[in-house]
Amino acid sequence: MSRRVSLRLSALLCSLCALGAMVSCQRPREPAPQSWHPYNVLVITIDTLRPDHLHCYGYDKIQTPTLDGIAHNGVLFENGVTQTPLTPPSHASIFTGLNPPNHKVRDTGGFILSPSTPTLASLLQEKGWDTAAFVSSAVLKKRFGFDRGFAVYDDQMPRPGNRQEFLEDAERRAGDTVDRAVAWLDGRSDKPFFLWVHLYDPHTPYDPPSPFREQYKDRPYDGEIAYADRELGRLMESLGRKSPPEKTIVAVLSDHGESLGEHGEFSHGVFLYDATLRIAFLLSGPRVPSGLRVTPQARTIDLLPTILELMGSPPPAGVDGASLVPLFSGKDAGTAVSYAETLFPKINMGWAELRAIRTNQWKYIRAPRPELYDLSRDPKETNNVLAEHPYEVRKLEAQLVAASRAAGSEKVETTPMDERTLAQLKSLGYTSGFTSRSYSLNGQGADPKDRVGILKLMDAAEQPQSGLSAPRRIELLQQAVRMDPSNPLLYHSLGAKLEKSGRFDDAMKLYRAALKNGVDNGRLRSRLGDLLVRAGKKAEAIPEYEQSVRMNPADVATEANLGTAYLELGRLADAERVLKGIVAIEPSNAAAQNGLGVLEIQRNNGTAARGYFEKAVELDPDLVEAYLNLGLLYKMVGENARARTSFEQFLAKAPPRQYQAEIPKVREALAELK
Repeated sequence: MSRRVSLRLSALLCSLCALGAMVSCQRPREPAPQSWHPYNVLVITIDTLRPDHLHCYGYDKIQTPTLDGIAHNGVLFENGVTQTPLTPPSHASIFTGLNPPNHKVRDTGGFILSPSTPTLASLLQEKGWDTAAFVSSAVLKKRFGFDRGFAVYDDQMPRPGNRQEFLEDAERRAGDTVDRAVAWLDGRSDKPFFLWVHLYDPHTPYDPPSPFREQYKDRPYDGEIAYADRELGRLMESLGRKSPPEKTIVAVLSDHGESLGEHGEFSHGVFLYDATLRIAFLLSGPRVPSGLRVTPQARTIDLLPTILELMGSPPPAGVDGASLVPLFSGKDAGTAVSYAETLFPKINMGWAELRAIRTNQWKYIRAPRPELYDLSRDPKETNNVLAEHPYEVRKLEAQLVAASRAAGSEKVETTPMDERTLAQLKSLGYTSGFTSRSYSLNGQGADPKDRVGILKLMDAAEQPQSGLSAPRRIELLQQAVRMDPSNPLLYHSLGAKLEKSGRFDDAMKLYRAALKNGVDNGRLRSRLGDLLVRAGKKAEAIPEYEQSVRMNPADVATEANLGTAYLELGRLADAERVLKGIVAIEPSNAAAQNGLGVLEIQRNNGTAARGYFEKAVELDPDLVEAYLNLGLLYKMVGENARARTSFEQFLAKAPPRQYQAEIPKVREALAELK
């Protein structure tokens, strides 16, 4: 059984689970008490959106009338900042009011928001609000804990148009997400509601649809923003039909910005400069003045206490954020110190993590070579003045220790993810979650500033817009591996490209080199196992699969491949143990059902085998091996019509390159039957 089949199976299971995305929670709702204003709340988060690329923030090269309108009717925070330039931890801060060390979602993938942590959705749901969320990226799937408090959590991504390693794309267009949110809005009663809509379009790769592709052909990033703004216009029209402005709080936030080449970074997640820390932040509604621009910084952690104050409630005890309402009248809101961190360099690249404190004037970045910037004089952060201001450095370092609650080394644990989730995260450029692992946050490792050459090579190799050939992209990544041989992300990126190009021996050599250089995780071991199976070395593949399963017990796909390898080597007892163990946990695992069918064939039990094969194709209509097995079994017992149907299904679905040896034989068998 191939890796592709197993991955497809994992995707099917997640897709089946996602069918329940629109099922409402059964928790009883209380009516809102008199102390709470029964306002409706809409929170819009837009991924990877730089504020200086919006018309309302002074950028005259783009048209964003929807966001301009929200700013005109409410407050625009000129210095909105995020706590981390990564989507899941930033959203965790938005909805909990906590800094990342306190809500403990520290990177993309491998971290899950605790169900015991109060969120804006859970607080409103407990008070009787209808709650719904519509998200546009797999990085915010409910498995990461962001569905807490939402009666409806729509995270089902579209199916790709062509067969791929999983049955869902990693993201969906703004139009699809807004369609679903509008349908939900149109069905609302008079009960107060909280709606979260997340759009992912400005995220790389920048590929806006027409007419924005043509209108912004030289600035596709702007084109994606303009497209998202148009779709938000439809959402706001629907909102206006259901809820008048005097009863509706609307908040719009970026989760983080985008470097676009500044400081040697081309996307986000590696550095803590304002190119990725500054966000768009708009707020309108009752008790919010119109047309106000606020200069003091406003943090993502301040959204929850701000909305709760507008609704007449104090925030939960222990939140790190503060209400921004005092800023509306020129008072101090206690937001002058903002903590930021990125663990992405440590977890994904093997470099040092970064932490920072930002104030209205200063930015201090704790790194192997620390940095201090006077934002009032140097907003682009080009002149490190650390040596000139020792007092400020000591003060900001003390504030950083207090905010992070970690004076020395800190340890964080990642949680392994299933294979389908890993594939989706990898398609978006992330590796965390490959293996359960503890990371020591001690500031040790390469300073990301010293690795901008690696970032440049990676960007050129990964960006679709670069126009480079596949061999050239491979050469660039090979150069990067030579320069940075302990970087896990490089091995996974280069290995994927080698495999896609059919260079399987080179990919195997690369993965073995990674192990020699101290890069070891479940995903890498699993890929080695797959390549060994492809090379006909099943006995050598088994130890790799076994190690992968030990490192990542959540990877059922690799466990299914292990069971199949046992089966093909005649280790029937081991195969049965593994495959039945999978089915006991996941009865809908089609790959395991197919494997058990093969097991029964080897035991000459055709009746039991038939049941397993038929169950496998029922569970996964694209599991080509099961169609092949069924065709052979039907032919053997003389059920020629069913055999023809199964063979035809196999030929229609089997990738020619992968099944080049089997396809001619199936065609021969089909001709005999006809």
